[in-house]
Amino acid sequence: MKFSRIKNRAMKNFLAGLAVGIGILSAGLLAVTVSGTFTTFTSSTTIKASEVNTNFAALKTAIEGIPTEKTWRLIYENDVTTTTSSIVVSGLNGDSDLEYMIFTKFVGATAGSGDFQIELNGDSTNANYIVHNMSAVNGSAPSGTLSSPGSGAGLAINGTGGSSLTAGTIFVSKLLLFAKTGTRRIALYEMGKTLNTSESIIASGSLWWNNTSSNITDMRFFYTNGNGIGAGSRIEIWTKR
Repeated sequence: MKFSRIKNRAMKNFLAGLAVGIGILSAGLLAVTVSGTFTTFTSSTTIKASEVNTNFAALKTAIEGIPTEKTWRLIYENDVTTTTSSIVVSGLNGDSDLEYMIFTKFVGATAGSGDFQIELNGDSTNANYIVHNMSAVNGSAPSGTLSSPGSGAGLAINGTGGSSLTAGTIFVSKLLLFAKTGTRRIALYEMGKTLNTSESIIASGSLWWNNTSSNITDMRFFYTNGNGIGAGSRIEIWTKR
């Protein structure tokens, strides 16, 4: 009989502590307001299962009502191990994702001038893509251009600046693309290219795709002059979810 009383009291203390602890966590750390009936247990009182269940039900409702905030999530990554002409990323939904943050590191593989570009939804019409950038080549003063991307058709995220691509040249870029249908899909970008201390390009600017009605469902990363995506290249696509 004595053991039974000790067991019951221990159980009461456990349940009381658990209820109070969860209440503190919900109301304090998570700033959750618990509405409805919430029973506070005190020493030497009888704990009823119905009251405990009501407390947990109230906490469950409050916790499930915590608003969730979107955060940047990595949805695609590719470490290139073999030289290739293009990489296709499919299964996207620009109207749902709204924005894409794209990081690229391209290692030059073959000689010849050209650009690394992103073709959207298989659209290969050059005039549908516009680039407006400010760039500095090999330490020269920055200069600006406004035009279609030139050879190939896509968002021109990096390029040789008219010079020949040399194997081993490193191209890096960061691009924020606003993807929702309804207006031109515009992007802000920064890029850099470097081979040695005397050959480099840095640039920043805006790009856009004139199509306003097609949901973005895929992207094709490619080099406009053949197999330019070399081993050691990397692509990351992030979105808020």
